[in-house]
Amino acid sequence: MSILRMRRARRRREADDRGVALVLVIGSAIVIAALLLVGLTYAVQSTRFSRYDQDYTAAMTAAQSGVDDFITRLNRDDNYGRTADCTNSAMVSPTACGLPYGWSPVTPGATDPEDPAFHYTADASGAWTSGTIMLTSTGRVNDVYRTIEVAVGKGGSTDYVYYTDFESADPDNLYAYPSGASTTCGGSGAALAKYWWNGRSTASCVEIQFGSNDDLDGDVFSNDAVLSKGGQFLQGFESANPGCSSVVPTSTSTWANCLRSGSTFTATGTSRTFGEAPAYHALLYLPDNSASFSTTPGCHYYGPTRIILNSDGTMTVWSPESDFAGAVLAVADSSGTTPSCGTGASLSSASGARVPVPSDMAVYVDASPTSGTGAVTRHLMDAGYIDGILPLGTYSSSLVPSSGASYTVQAAMTDPRKYTGEGNLWLQGVMNGRVTFAAAQSIVVTGDVVLAGGPDGTDLVGLVATNSVEVMNPYMYKVSAVSTGGKHSTTYVWGSPAGAGVLSGWPIRIADPAYGRNEPTSGLQIAASIQTLQHSFTVQAYGEGSYRGSLYVRGSIAQRWRGAVGTSSGGTMVSGYGKAYTYDVRLRYTAPPFWPHWVNAEWSLRYSGEVSSSTQPWVP
Repeated sequence: MSILRMRRARRRREADDRGVALVLVIGSAIVIAALLLVGLTYAVQSTRFSRYDQDYTAAMTAAQSGVDDFITRLNRDDNYGRTADCTNSAMVSPTACGLPYGWSPVTPGATDPEDPAFHYTADASGAWTSGTIMLTSTGRVNDVYRTIEVAVGKGGSTDYVYYTDFESADPDNLYAYPSGASTTCGGSGAALAKYWWNGRSTASCVEIQFGSNDDLDGDVFSNDAVLSKGGQFLQGFESANPGCSSVVPTSTSTWANCLRSGSTFTATGTSRTFGEAPAYHALLYLPDNSASFSTTPGCHYYGPTRIILNSDGTMTVWSPESDFAGAVLAVADSSGTTPSCGTGASLSSASGARVPVPSDMAVYVDASPTSGTGAVTRHLMDAGYIDGILPLGTYSSSLVPSSGASYTVQAAMTDPRKYTGEGNLWLQGVMNGRVTFAAAQSIVVTGDVVLAGGPDGTDLVGLVATNSVEVMNPYMYKVSAVSTGGKHSTTYVWGSPAGAGVLSGWPIRIADPAYGRNEPTSGLQIAASIQTLQHSFTVQAYGEGSYRGSLYVRGSIAQRWRGAVGTSSGGTMVSGYGKAYTYDVRLRYTAPPFWPHWVNAEWSLRYSGEVSSSTQPWVP
């Protein structure tokens, strides 16, 4: 090849190479531009997503602000939310106010429509029955909406599986104090009984302890200092004992500070006494407002009354002193619904009155009048006075005691507060409904009280007694007349002769385990919230007879004084019952109808959950 041709070929290759380089440069520029465009697009989208995330979080905060706003208003006015408040923009609606749905800014005084805001509506239909107001609150931020439904309620004894004001025995307990309790222990004339940590430790009071057979599965609270000898507190434990304030949760050696000196407990291992560290809590007090039940919707009876609950939603009632002119037996609720409570004649008949359970209402047993229409003279009831069976014994008003004569009578009935005319209730059976039973004096549990729908259904039982809630343990005494005269003026001597003692067959058990624990042959079951305003939850004659098994309570217990339910010796139960108390978790968001609250209790959030905003009519 000539030199000239070689030069021409080289020049063509160089020109071709220059063209390839140009293509590479242009291609690289395009790729870089595309990457920049992708990055810019991603940045723009990320900004939008980031803004949405911020608005999504802020909308939930706005919804919670609505809840806080409602609770603040409710604590200023206990009746707030029963009707829509059209002066509150957060509650304005076309239905209630004839105006478009209103929104209240989270920041007071803000006027920009894009500012975070909330709207809410309240359902207060259960405020007095279940003690709960349901609130639906929606937060709005830049057209992002989030909605929560919350239950708002007041605190009460149903917050705990077990509450006591004092850890010593009831000063009215004659088994504990045969000669009466001192004023330091709350006896007659006491201006103010003392807590263990505030001076009672120097007095000879009967102190009741938790033993190794006692299992409490739920939060426990006492205003007093607790004495425990191996009791099991499987959930929370709180006390107003000042020593509890020095507990360090991570230092188990400090946990003993929350118990009384001499207590034994285990802080580690599978058999630990505390499910979590004990803690200090300010004093909590029960209200003494049982008289308020005299105007509560439901059935009202007078004098000694017996009720057996039937699983079909009815109850059989005997109330012989409710048969008098002017007796108001049924009280209507706010909707005008009047329950069927029986008639005077049916309530005093041998078969009693079988009536529907007044669900979402109350049953109140009041004292009979002492003068005027229906007046009843107070005296020891005849055997079978209520329904032909209760009270137990052989005493009869047709017999005039004379020297040497003797009769038998149930020991608990010798308390004047259980005489004729006094407002006491004897209760047992299967509850199908939601009812609070209240008594001007005491409630005596004569058998299992269980729920037709089981422990996870909708049935609820409340027991509120001015004096005590007692488990029947019929110890029979012999009554000997030592002077002549009418039966009400004769002096009696109480003894325990041969043949007397605890009668078998009481309390009456329910043999179907479907309603409770699968242990129908042992112990006793009570599925209820129990509150005694002046005295105790206790077992009658708990020191008499043999050990009966465990007292299974599923619900909550609140009492002013510790009530004994059994006795032990050397760690072994001898008589009465052991404690097996389990919290009914449904009580975290509801309570039996018209349940009392703590003194000075405030409304607060009980539980909450998010729901779809698209179902709310105020969300466009």
